[in-house]
Amino acid sequence: MKIPFVHSFVDNVLASTVTPVPGSVVYCGLAFNAVEHSGIYIGNGKIVHLDGNGQVKTVTRKQFLDRLDGYNVAITIYVSSREGKAVGSRAVAERAKAMVGTTLDYHLASNNCHRFSARCLGVDSVRIVTCAGLKGAAQSELDCDGWLAWTLPATKRK
Repeated sequence: MKIPFVHSFVDNVLASTVTPVPGSVVYCGLAFNAVEHSGIYIGNGKIVHLDGNGQVKTVTRKQFLDRLDGYNVAITIYVSSREGKAVGSRAVAERAKAMVGTTLDYHLASNNCHRFSARCLGVDSVRIVTCAGLKGAAQSELDCDGWLAWTLPATKRK
């Protein structure tokens, strides 16, 4: 059994990390990693995601992690990667940006953040409603071979 905080600590401190590139698929665990939340990195520290109200929004890394009204304890965002480097696509980032400000008919089990992210990849399949399905789409569309933790920002030294 993985203990969420310990697993995230290992990923962020001891394992290889990457910085996403525009069009990278990103995800984090929610509710002690019982489920995941996904989105598309568009550059400049911003992620486009579908929130639980059906709104497509641009958020910061912190806002992406602070789901569930701040009760989410996730500290790690995972990034689509290949051979230890972040992978993405400008076309994917542009599709995500074009959706910002729209409202979709959100449904947790059938029209959720994973399906939104898959659409940004150019895959519009009603079967993609889980993070596992999204990972498969990222593998085929971005030639992704793994998921690495997003490098934590350096702290400022005085």
